[in-house]
Amino acid sequence: MTPGRTVEPTTPDPGAERRRLEDALADRLGSRREAHWILEHAGVSAAPGLAARRAAGEPLQYVLGRWPFRWLDLDVDPRVLIPRPETEQVVEVALAELERALARSVRTGPTPGPVAADLGTGSGAIALSLATEAGASHPALQVWGTDRSEEALVVARGNLDRLAGLDPAAAARVRLVRGDWFTPLPGRLAGRLDLVVCNPPYVSEEEYPSLDPAVRDWEPRPALVAADGAGGVGGMADIEAVVGAAPRWLSRHGALVVEMAPHQATAARDVARRAGFGHVDVVRDLSGRDRALVARR
Repeated sequence: MTPGRTVEPTTPDPGAERRRLEDALADRLGSRREAHWILEHAGVSAAPGLAARRAAGEPLQYVLGRWPFRWLDLDVDPRVLIPRPETEQVVEVALAELERALARSVRTGPTPGPVAADLGTGSGAIALSLATEAGASHPALQVWGTDRSEEALVVARGNLDRLAGLDPAAAARVRLVRGDWFTPLPGRLAGRLDLVVCNPPYVSEEEYPSLDPAVRDWEPRPALVAADGAGGVGGMADIEAVVGAAPRWLSRHGALVVEMAPHQATAARDVARRAGFGHVDVVRDLSGRDRALVARR
């Protein structure tokens, strides 16, 4: 060392440490994108633990505990289904149907504002999206979310509380109630719903064992699997129950939008026609597969 020269101590580079960790996590997970997301969400200290959960097969959405859905950021865990792009498109269809119904309706009686119901609300993804997006144009909108699972409603209430902190007016439009499909709705809403949306269980018992393990082993089975329909089509029982009961609850110009599997489209059309719907259609998803039944009185 040269006499009189001072050697400065080396300062650790936090960025380099983070890059090394991201490289290691990417190698472990086989995905740099997932490694980056986990690091962004959890930070350097907690990321290895979350990555271990992901490497063991837990879905990334549950590992992170939160997932985007349209304009929302939702809490998700194994008590509720993971929000999917197909359901985002179902919401798009539902919003268009609500606008169509409201353009043709005349508001009278004890519920002068528009009313929508999300049956089997789960995380609240559909109900909160309707309240936020349709509510911007229709401030008097009421959105009812029903679910038979109290555990799912706990998650939905948490998401509603978060929405209340961001958009109190949108959150005030939502009412969450426990019960099976239409059962917990107030009787005064019969014949007055402008929109009913439902993403019911529609996987058959026979299909369930062949699902992707990330779905089969982690997501709540009751929210996925339904009994066969009366006509023998797999997974159709809950779709049939919702479609059959909907005419009693819908307004004159109201619409029903139900998510389904592509192979159930023909059976769903038949069920809607037998229920007395005059207009029945099926909308395809972004992959070109039949995805949503649309039925109007």
